[in-house]
Amino acid sequence: MSWSKHVAFIGLLLLALLLGASKSQPTKAPYSWYPKYHLASVKGWMNDPNGLIYHKGYYHAFWQHYPDAPSWGLMHWGHARSRDMLNWEHLPIALAPSLPDDIDGIFSGSAIVKNDKLHLVYTGVSLGNKRQRQMLAVSDSEEDDRFRKLGTVIVRNGSELNFRDPKVWQEADGTYWVIVGTQTPDGRGEVLLYNSTDLMSWTYDRVLARSEKKYGFMWECPDMISLNGKRLLLVNPQGMEPAGYDYQNLYQTGYFVGEWHPGSDYKIEREFREIDHGHDFYAAQTFLAADGRRILIGWLDMWESEFAEKREGWAGQFSLPRELTLNDAGDLEIRPIREVKEARKKRKAATLESSEPAKLSEQADAAGERVFLSGEQLNRNEIVVDFNLKETTCEEFGIQLKGNDEQFEGVKIYVDREKSRLFLERFYPKYNIERSSRSVPIDLSKPELSLDIFIDSSSIEVFVNDGQAVMSSRIYPNEDQRQFSMYGTKGSLILKEFNVYDL
Repeated sequence: MSWSKHVAFIGLLLLALLLGASKSQPTKAPYSWYPKYHLASVKGWMNDPNGLIYHKGYYHAFWQHYPDAPSWGLMHWGHARSRDMLNWEHLPIALAPSLPDDIDGIFSGSAIVKNDKLHLVYTGVSLGNKRQRQMLAVSDSEEDDRFRKLGTVIVRNGSELNFRDPKVWQEADGTYWVIVGTQTPDGRGEVLLYNSTDLMSWTYDRVLARSEKKYGFMWECPDMISLNGKRLLLVNPQGMEPAGYDYQNLYQTGYFVGEWHPGSDYKIEREFREIDHGHDFYAAQTFLAADGRRILIGWLDMWESEFAEKREGWAGQFSLPRELTLNDAGDLEIRPIREVKEARKKRKAATLESSEPAKLSEQADAAGERVFLSGEQLNRNEIVVDFNLKETTCEEFGIQLKGNDEQFEGVKIYVDREKSRLFLERFYPKYNIERSSRSVPIDLSKPELSLDIFIDSSSIEVFVNDGQAVMSSRIYPNEDQRQFSMYGTKGSLILKEFNVYDL
């Protein structure tokens, strides 16, 4: 196809989009940041994912919850369930403070099925948050919407401060194991290991892993999973210092790769690496889908950051569930759950139907040139775009979600050719969110760069090159800041594929 035909094609594409936009409703409801397909509390505060599990045809999700205000307070466990991990039904609060050992809060934990009943293992807090103990509750209804507390099951010898977030699983021989995040007396993160035959009586086994100073002063929400013949230890370190482009958030979420067998030490083979490289991801937990896939969900937020949604009476949300696999090189590959493909509704006007790549511009000027891909708001969408790296010559190119004004206020994902990195940058000064970016390295010698981008009312998640990396961040666009556009500077930008879906 000649360049003139490319330009004609883009013109037809834009005309179709404008016609589609003109058919939209003349008036729209005021914008809201409440998510369309991510799980969030109806009201109040949400943080860590808890008790993620599949049972009796439903995926269950619990979370740290303060129902009385959109801020951290006396912790409860919120509860919802879903058939597909995308559409959630909210259930009554699962756990509330009531016993001497949990009267000051129900902190994080996990779930397991025993005798076809859902059991919750959680941290109870008392003595003004100075005593943390591991406790047990069991489902008290066929619908798994009511739970009966069974009391305290693990008490730590020594300090009971910073001893929390139990993750439980069962080995093939029927033995139950649980790991608990804690802190050493000299201020290093640590994971302790216990075992049991009945979930009630637990025996201390050993220190499973302990932080070097560079890996933080406290390890929260640990998780142990099996992938491709290896054991991955997931931890959430507090207190890691930034290192170049890495560890830019206040707290981190990452993993070690190693080997472990019951009765032995954990042998680390690959050092700590981050799981998500965006502004907002923490306290991740995994579980098994009905078909055996290993799924991960994180808190799509970060401590000590702005929560602009508080003005709407809620705060916090979960990430899109992700499928985890481990390749032979020992790298964790992260992809969106395949259920999203069943939820897609293609926007034909925003789809490249040509078999040949489309050219954004033959020669964009130094200031950059933008082509608008939608005149409508994007707030429940998936965008799949493949950039042709062989023919693209722009010094910088990418996509934006912002308004029509020339100044940047919004979010953009772009390639910096000189740095060989993909950046996610956001800027919402009205809500005290300063301009900042997160990034991952990319190989520009490859033939293409593939991005799978999920945009919800107040979040963006960018999956890179079919599992290579992911960046997740909160966004706060006003009603007129949801227009999606593509741009390039000083060169030609060639697309191999571009599709926009409603979810």
